[in-house]
Amino acid sequence: MAALPASALLAPPPALAGCVRAYIWRDLAALPAGAPRDTRVPTSPYPGILWLVRGAVHLHECAGQATDQWLPRTALSGAHRHAYHSTSEPAGDFFCLAFQPGALALLTGQDLQPLTDRVQDARDWLPAGPGRADWLCWLEAMHAAPGHGARMALCEAFLAPRWAAVARQHAAWLRVLQGRWERPARQALARELGWTPRHLQRRAHQITGLRPGEVERMLRAEHALLAMRDAGASVVDAALRHGYADQAHFSREARTLYERSPAALRTHAQQPADDADWLLRRPAQMPAAPGARR
Repeated sequence: MAALPASALLAPPPALAGCVRAYIWRDLAALPAGAPRDTRVPTSPYPGILWLVRGAVHLHECAGQATDQWLPRTALSGAHRHAYHSTSEPAGDFFCLAFQPGALALLTGQDLQPLTDRVQDARDWLPAGPGRADWLCWLEAMHAAPGHGARMALCEAFLAPRWAAVARQHAAWLRVLQGRWERPARQALARELGWTPRHLQRRAHQITGLRPGEVERMLRAEHALLAMRDAGASVVDAALRHGYADQAHFSREARTLYERSPAALRTHAQQPADDADWLLRRPAQMPAAPGARR
């Protein structure tokens, strides 16, 4: 296999796009000396599993408060209404799997609401039952894998059949996920399931850890920023195309959620050496294997 970059964000294969937002990894030992060791994750609807392959990570800020916590070797983070901030040891290496809002709950049958603004040991969170052993074996296999390419292959082998089963069992929920949790998709789901809007809101809160309107708000801001990154949209165009009343409204949302203006975020996302705002970056282009056809 061709060598992977030391630090990257990579989109999942199409079969997992509804389940996985991104693969993220960062090997500080393979980066230039002086590469930033701080990670600041902004407000986010994405839960994630983080494997500490080498070294330790110290959590300094979480849930809007200062904290003093060393992350477990397999850490699970829920959706976050507040940014959280951590620092890795100098030669640290991690691999992270970010899930789409609601996907991890549908996969495991375990509600995520208790995880909001929290980071804990993934092994402690897994539900009891016959499937627990399989998840624990997968978590350990990810640690033992020889590299991040092997970890991605393990993710796909483990998650793809389980996500296909979720797609068959919860097709109505998948349409909400694919519809970016926007109000029309949620209203259609409530009608299809015969639920009241209040019941739908309560269930959505359980599986995402956020109110459905919060998920919609976070995703709308992210996609407006991605339109600026990928399509060259101006701040005004991105705002209007994504349902903001005006540029000022969009700018306020960006500052609230990401702590920077839209223009500053577009510039910041082009700095691959920095370890922040991962999900606003362009996905990495993986090197082709020797002899592969282009």
